Amino acid sequence: MQSNIVSRLSAATLTAAVLYSLFVMRPGLRIVGVSFPRQAWILEHPFLWSLGLWLWLAVIVGWVGVLISLLGAYAPLHRISTMLQCTLLLIAAALAIAGLAVWMTALPATLRLPSVNELLTLVDGLALGLLGVGALLGGVATSWAALALMRFSPLQKRWVTMAALAGALMAPSPFLLPFPWHLLAAAICWWAWTLYLGALRRRSDADPAAR
Repeated sequence: MQSNIVSRLSAATLTAAVLYSLFVMRPGLRIVGVSFPRQAWILEHPFLWSLGLWLWLAVIVGWVGVLISLLGAYAPLHRISTMLQCTLLLIAAALAIAGLAVWMTALPATLRLPSVNELLTLVDGLALGLLGVGALLGGVATSWAALALMRFSPLQKRWVTMAALAGALMAPSPFLLPFPWHLLAAAICWWAWTLYLGALRRRSDADPAAR
């Protein structure tokens, strides 16, 4: 699949996931503070909770798809650094998906147990730990891939910088979660980057003079 099509899908899923998290799923994401309203919301709306996490899983798949399609199109795949970037992306995606899976399956089951508070902290800690490490590795891989694209691709560098900035904002996640505002800023940068890519009709639309 061409990178511009993957980018449009990535921008669409990211927009849907962010808006859904802010306006629908937000009560279930309030980890800091009184936990009872959060627990009640998740138990009362299990479908809405799962749907939001599935949207974020689609965001992860789109993010990996965009970067790997671009690296495959522009960066020499036989280079060790390119292979390391792709491997790091896949490891980061696997960790982040595992974190979403913990929230999707273990958290609702935990909330139905009699003694929930200790287990709730454990499940949240495991999910956030996996998501944080996944975001750290993914941020490093994203910025690294963006630097490779600046070197090998004809894509305009000011737009590739948005991808590099998105990666840099993702990287401190293990130290900042559960506060998500740095990830919201990263999402805005990635959204701008994918809109630029999606606007290209074909790879030759990229500006050669920007190499």
